[in-house]
Amino acid sequence: LAYKRKMISKHFANYLTRAVGELIEDGGGPEAFPQLPGSHLRLTNPALEFVKNILVVLDLDPDTRQETTYLRKSLFAQIGIQEYSAVTKWRNPAASFVLPDVHCAECHECIDVDLCATPPDDDDGGPSGGRHWSCSNCGARYGSERVEGRLVEIVQRKCLRYQLQDVRCAKTQRIATRAMARTSDCSAPLKLDIGRDAFLREMTIMSNLASYYDLEYLKEITSSFLGH
Repeated sequence: LAYKRKMISKHFANYLTRAVGELIEDGGGPEAFPQLPGSHLRLTNPALEFVKNILVVLDLDPDTRQETTYLRKSLFAQIGIQEYSAVTKWRNPAASFVLPDVHCAECHECIDVDLCATPPDDDDGGPSGGRHWSCSNCGARYGSERVEGRLVEIVQRKCLRYQLQDVRCAKTQRIATRAMARTSDCSAPLKLDIGRDAFLREMTIMSNLASYYDLEYLKEITSSFLGH
């Protein structure tokens, strides 16, 4: 226990202070962060994100909580951000999208695939080469066309469900029955079952998948919803 606490208060603190100083010196903004399929947050400060990710790992050990608290204060002060500011809260920068029941034509295995986390095979190793997802059981390719077709269907269903959803009274949770009304029968505001921000977040993830994997039809569909 004493060794762990010394590692954080001495070795980790010195190393992280030096590393954060180098990040601040190098500068960088949004362009410093890679745009991956699961990227759904607007990240602008490399030093801040580095500190947040390190601290969320150190917080997992309850035995060193006091040392981690001292380190948190020191690192956030170094980058000029208040310790309890909203921007210091960690959020997972990698979204997940699981495509269920992906069927392999070779071995007939049917599995769920997280398209944001499972890297596809690249034909030529280049960033824009032909990419294909492969079956984890036999290695046969699924084919991006089949995956893209299912993603387009999912986007269209999500859009239809968003447009045809009911609005509810924020107080009683009852479905509104008056057309074009701004408030419910009890004069409470109305709310959507699927919020606009949640819908746009899902469409953004789909757009990221389309851009990263060069799925042209999916890119066209999501662009029309996002107004690109």
